[in-house]
Amino acid sequence: MDVRNNYFFWLETDKIDDENYRSFYFNNPVKIIKLVNAERLEEFFSELETLTKKYYVVGFFSYELGYLLEEAFSDRVQSSFPYALFCAYEEPAIYDHKEERFISGNFEEPHINPEYEIANLQLSISEKEYIENIRTIKNYIRNGDIYQANYTIRYNFDFTGSPYSLYLDLKKKQRAAYNVFSRFDDYYLLSITPELFFHKLGNKIIVKPMKGTYTRGRNLYEDRVNSQFLRNDKKNMSENIMIVDLLRNDIGKISEHGSVKVNRLYEIEKYNTLFQMTSTIESILEKNISIYELIKSIFPSGSVTGAPKIRSMEIIDELEERDRKIYTGSIGFFEPSGNAMFNVAIRTILIHEDRGEMGIGGGIVYDSTPEDEFMECKLKSQFLLKDPEKDFSIIESILFDKRFRHLDLHLNRMKDSAEYFDYKFNEKEFLLGLNDISETLTDGRYKVRILLEKSGGMQINTSRVDNIERNYKISISEYHTESNNIFFFHKTTNRHIYERELIKARERGCFDVIFLNEKDEITEGSITNIYIKRDGIVFTPPIDCGLLNGTIRQHILKKDRIKEKIITLKELISADAVYISNSIIGFKRAMLCHDHNSRAIRS
Repeated sequence: MDVRNNYFFWLETDKIDDENYRSFYFNNPVKIIKLVNAERLEEFFSELETLTKKYYVVGFFSYELGYLLEEAFSDRVQSSFPYALFCAYEEPAIYDHKEERFISGNFEEPHINPEYEIANLQLSISEKEYIENIRTIKNYIRNGDIYQANYTIRYNFDFTGSPYSLYLDLKKKQRAAYNVFSRFDDYYLLSITPELFFHKLGNKIIVKPMKGTYTRGRNLYEDRVNSQFLRNDKKNMSENIMIVDLLRNDIGKISEHGSVKVNRLYEIEKYNTLFQMTSTIESILEKNISIYELIKSIFPSGSVTGAPKIRSMEIIDELEERDRKIYTGSIGFFEPSGNAMFNVAIRTILIHEDRGEMGIGGGIVYDSTPEDEFMECKLKSQFLLKDPEKDFSIIESILFDKRFRHLDLHLNRMKDSAEYFDYKFNEKEFLLGLNDISETLTDGRYKVRILLEKSGGMQINTSRVDNIERNYKISISEYHTESNNIFFFHKTTNRHIYERELIKARERGCFDVIFLNEKDEITEGSITNIYIKRDGIVFTPPIDCGLLNGTIRQHILKKDRIKEKIITLKELISADAVYISNSIIGFKRAMLCHDHNSRAIRS
């Protein structure tokens, strides 16, 4: 078998924008080149340059290449892992996400066993060693050697099963623009990275350092608050501008005089769990700049070293006991046209036979707390271990009674959730679909249920609603919800806990089941919002407790008919009256079921 068939690079994007909307699949190279001997540095780059004139050349630069490119590190011990590896390909398969089709070649996703297992996950150093190293870095900062250092360690683990299945799961956990799945030698490379290193278009070069993070909110309102906080946070802004200045200096060495400019500063990008602060710098390269001159000037990215770069790299080399390899290096490709695109290889996993490793790190500054930084490293392991979220649809259930009731509230809620989760949503299509359905409905009351898929596709179902009055009995669930779970703030099909508990309640003759959160605060029912009346005033739990802002709830809040208040179980039981609401039943008086579960909780 031709060994070259085992060398492939699949470069995919899951975050589509005007500059990045194509995925590339490179299989069966015509030639493979590696840099494993420091003495062959210039020879390797000369061969790389030659190949790019005729082929697509795809591969990676390991972080340790940066030490070869600087004379200050001439005495450093050579790395046992390739400093660089590239493969030359005739033509890739190219998928255009805007046109939703292959515009060149074709690619069939492999059929593989979906099973894999990660075991014995361990950090490469102890907590004590980590804290000592952070304190050493802070001493260097205090003494004026550096302003910041990007210190990294790694997780090691046993791996069995399919690397590709792991890659697919990682993509579900974090939507990113510069993903890579690759095989070379006896390694699998999995990279889910949001950060662009550089994009070369003719003589123009764009670099986009990512520095500054803040957590996502639980809904669109909190997202906007958190995004604004990050945009104006002086600490994150100072870290970002520090790296911007470093990269401006790097690309300035090889750019036409006066062409370096910062196009966008402190831009906020949204990801599954985080907001990231980025800035965009571009320039016009001097004529006939070689690949060697380009990489020597800007590699590795300042966002993964610190500032000043050379001194930070010296300190990193002193404190980090193991090579980073591809982690914080760069993966990408050169086109025969002269264009090129490379990522910064963060969130990157390397699997060799039955062992895997994943680098983790962060920027250490003067006010960094060693213990907090170590805890952050432990939390980052969840990227590897946490199960990916299952696919879900966004739901709206609207009452049709001669017309759609509270349509504006339903529309805005679906629109907000779609924006929050990055689902495609066409408002015009939504309204036309409802209009078409309304023409098929005869006299009576109907529940119209709309499901919005990630792609923007919609399903609309209807069912007749009876007008029979009923006693709306409710029970109390023994299950406690988490107020930080984002899915309690949005109406989606990801509601298996609610469905499970509702089935139990219905078996006991109850209409709905009410939940408490981890703080023992009343939140909501499985299908209703809840209210209590006390001393003539009607109260409902605030959204912060972890609940959906129902349309009836919104409507009566806007009319000042109710007030928000944290409600305890004791207050619910002793209330003068209890009410529930949803868009189908409206606002109804309710009563507690006196079953064994509620008695147990009351006691």
